Amino acid sequence: MEIIRAIFIAGLPTALVGYALIYWSIKKDYISADDSIAKLKQKKKESDDSDSDFKLNPIHQKWLFFGGGYYGTMAFATYLHVEAIEIFDFFAAYTSWDNLMEQLSFASLIGLVIESFLNIVPAFLWFQYWPGLIEIKIGWYWLAASYAGYQIGAYAAKYISKNNAIGYL
Repeated sequence: MEIIRAIFIAGLPTALVGYALIYWSIKKDYISADDSIAKLKQKKKESDDSDSDFKLNPIHQKWLFFGGGYYGTMAFATYLHVEAIEIFDFFAAYTSWDNLMEQLSFASLIGLVIESFLNIVPAFLWFQYWPGLIEIKIGWYWLAASYAGYQIGAYAAKYISKNNAIGYL
């Protein structure tokens, strides 16, 4: 039963996030379907070193900030999860639109920005973050499911892009 939970809770979401990031990279012409993430990292590094016209969008920049590939995908997904919870909690504290407008201040917005920077820590330590939220009995199953999910998502993104299997995406 643990492996089934790992596949659906870790493998499937990781496959979807990996697919989305890689498919989007290919569609934006950051890389081709035959390239690896290392090629995208190299292009980003070269563009940082010179006055290149190559510019990444903020989502891909954050993904590569976390390392790209499997580890970067896990860290990026964790960062998005932590940020979503922070933003939800921020707005849930207010009882009405008027209350939000009364309490909204420059200090509260600065607090959100600071929290965003602090959320980088659990993102890099994703392997410690998720066991605090999900009951994980056999960690290797979860690691294998998420890694397999990432690989399947990456393969699907490259295959679909190369073969135009889904032209409307």
